[in-house]
Amino acid sequence: MKTSVLSALGCALFAFVISGAPVVSTAQTTVTAAAPTPVPVPKPDFSAMSFLVGTWTCTQPLRGKTRVETDVYTTSSDGMWLVDTATSPPFDQYRTIPQNGNTLTTYDPTIKQWVSVYYDNLGGYGIESTPGWQGNVVSWSGKGLDGTTFSDVVTKVSDTQTSDANTITDPQGKATNVTITCKKTG
Repeated sequence: MKTSVLSALGCALFAFVISGAPVVSTAQTTVTAAAPTPVPVPKPDFSAMSFLVGTWTCTQPLRGKTRVETDVYTTSSDGMWLVDTATSPPFDQYRTIPQNGNTLTTYDPTIKQWVSVYYDNLGGYGIESTPGWQGNVVSWSGKGLDGTTFSDVVTKVSDTQTSDANTITDPQGKATNVTITCKKTG
């Protein structure tokens, strides 16, 4: 009987000691990564500019001659950009190669402005912005890194004709004004 009392006491003491000891598990824990949260990408509403999609022939006076340009407007495959690919053949002794330019237009919701980025094969570049169309007129403005400012006041005459009052002012304050007329040909 003494052995069974000692055994019971030993078991009780063992149980008491074990209950106070930290429990360590050897089980593996699996950390599951949370599923990524998709970031919404709102596409610009190009409905006010959709009439531009197609081919246009534009003319403007330059150095006493008429400069002709062909502009082809498309929407990028992801729907984020209105793309204008422009080509103008050589037209006088100062420019003897074609000028090929691209203008990419999108809407920036953080600044609530339409933004156009331009670049061409002659080293020309620029960036303009506008809050958007007011009736049939949209007023673009921008400033070059050298201090040149530019503005374009584009008037939608019809779905097949626009008129662009363009002003470029150099850093010394000399302004050049020209009107560009465009007609949709395709």
